[in-house]
Amino acid sequence: ELYGLSVNELVPNRMQSSHKKSLKNYKAAPSSRPMNAGRMLSAVTKSGDEIQVKIGLSPVVIDGNDYILASIIEAKNEVLKMSSYNDPLTGLPNRVLFNEVSEHLRNLAIRNKESLALMFIDLDNFKPINDNFGHDIGDLILCRVADVLTAHIRKNDIVGRIGGDEFVVCLYGAGSKVKLEDMANKLIKEISSIKNIKGNVIGLSASIGAVFTAKPTNFSLAEMSKIADRLMYRAKKAGKGNVIAQSMAEDVKEPLLNMAKKEN
Repeated sequence: ELYGLSVNELVPNRMQSSHKKSLKNYKAAPSSRPMNAGRMLSAVTKSGDEIQVKIGLSPVVIDGNDYILASIIEAKNEVLKMSSYNDPLTGLPNRVLFNEVSEHLRNLAIRNKESLALMFIDLDNFKPINDNFGHDIGDLILCRVADVLTAHIRKNDIVGRIGGDEFVVCLYGAGSKVKLEDMANKLIKEISSIKNIKGNVIGLSASIGAVFTAKPTNFSLAEMSKIADRLMYRAKKAGKGNVIAQSMAEDVKEPLLNMAKKEN
């Protein structure tokens, strides 16, 4: 029954406008988006009922023509999140959904005696790039960065966009501060490799603040977020394209929190 129909007919009327914008941005810079990237969308059935679905996207070339392969599955027997919990531009979890999933990861880490880490990522010089090339190019940059982050985090991690050009990652079982720094530097390298958007040459980099704890039971996500945010600003002040990571061992908890309070 679906053969020959437009995918637009699966989208509820109230979401047609945002769907067209998302599709336009994706077609301008297509990339693979796995179904397990945390995005949940609303779809409409033949009877007019709304259901929640997961969607995976893959650009393909057949006989020299460009196509987009969309894989869709109904999200049955899962905790359903309406699409309002996702950033409408990038499809990443927004702050509310990110915090909820991160708290789940923290509880899981406590139960399994695993480590936990947070990374705050801020794009360098994004405002002048946005001003010089226009918001359409700026939106495409944000989508490309979202794709990079989604492609390079592990299955048990979660990445979200919390506003503007700020992204955040929660890592379950990060291992150590050294491994956390390695991952952060890899992300900076991948983000810096985005050099051309629709023929426009851009100079993009990112600054990252990261915190690691081997005992997440001793720290709340709010405490870790506050420190990671402050470390990110310190990394930005130290020079573009830097990462500053810190272990939240019990003996340095107070100095770190005092540092955050002072800089606030």
